[in-house]
Amino acid sequence: MNRSRYLERASDPTDLAILCALTANARTTVRDLARAVGLSAPSVTERMRRLEDRGIIKGYTIALDTRALGKPIAAYLRIRPQLGEVSRVAEILSATPQVIEADRVTGDECFVAKVVVADMTELEAVIDRFLPFGAASVSVVQSTSVKNRVPKV
Repeated sequence: MNRSRYLERASDPTDLAILCALTANARTTVRDLARAVGLSAPSVTERMRRLEDRGIIKGYTIALDTRALGKPIAAYLRIRPQLGEVSRVAEILSATPQVIEADRVTGDECFVAKVVVADMTELEAVIDRFLPFGAASVSVVQSTSVKNRVPKV
């Protein structure tokens, strides 16, 4: 449903400030957002509706601390499927609970997946799921320099 007549309007600094605040805390109240960006609550609500209508805001979510969930090791798994195994690898990625994000990419590997595990034994078991269907390489995350943020437009 198209709720806004301003769909083609480009995002302005106020919209970006709203997006940054929501990215930092999706549970921020409209009243707190309004105070932070210097608008009334109804104006912020309308801007949020416009951002939703334009598909810029697709939903509201939470950020998990995987360490607190008992999964302190994060790693990126790069997979190069054997000929004819792309679909099977995609299915295995979807069915592997340790995979928290996966993208099909260009380059030597077809997939890059972020996994979280409790220990190296669990990481090895995840890698082993893919070996019958292609080559896999892994990089363990030491630290995160940039968290999820709003891109500059």
